[in-house]
Amino acid sequence: MPRVLLVLLLAIASPVQGGDPPAPPAMVDPVVEGRRLVGELKRRLTAALTEALRESPASAIGVCRTEAPAIARSLAAGGATVGRATRKPRNPANLAAGWQANALAHFERRLAGGAPLDGASWSKALPGGRTAYAEPLVIQPLCVTCHGPVDGMPAALRDALAERYPADRATGYAVGDLRGVAWAELPGPAGR
Repeated sequence: MPRVLLVLLLAIASPVQGGDPPAPPAMVDPVVEGRRLVGELKRRLTAALTEALRESPASAIGVCRTEAPAIARSLAAGGATVGRATRKPRNPANLAAGWQANALAHFERRLAGGAPLDGASWSKALPGGRTAYAEPLVIQPLCVTCHGPVDGMPAALRDALAERYPADRATGYAVGDLRGVAWAELPGPAGR
C-alpha cells in the first residue's frame, strides 16, 4: 500500500484531536453507595467518640452534638444526604420519621423475631427517583458511657447532659440494644 494512502487511512481512523469522547459516568448503584456512606459515617463517628472519651465523657457529648452533623454534611455529595435517626433522640432533629421510622421498625421486627442485626440493612426506592438506605445503630460498649442508665453516670456527665439536652430521651440503653439507624438518601432507584 502506498505510504500516502496508509497515512491517510490512519488519519481517518485516528480519534479527533481531544482523543476519544469521554465515556458516560459510571452509574453507581445507590444501595452500594448508601452502604459506603453509612459505613463511613459510622467509622468516623466511632473514631471521633473514641478519641473524645479519652479526654472525658463530657467531650463525647460535644462530638455527637457538633462533629456528628459535620461528618454527615461532609459525606453529603452528589445529591446524597446522610444522618442518624432514633425513636428516643437526644437531639430532637434526630427523631425518626417517614422512611427512617419505617427502616427502624424493620430492624425492631428483626430483633423481636430473634434475627441478628449484625450486617443487616434496609433499602427502598422512594418517590421522585431517590433511594433510601439504612443500617441499624446498635449500642456498643463506648456508647453506654453517655447512653446507659442515668444512675450509673458520673454526676458531671449527668449535669452536662441535662444542661445541653433538657429533653434528653437517649439514656437507659445496654450493650446490644438497638439505638436507631444510620441512613443515607441518594439519587437513583434501588437495584438499577
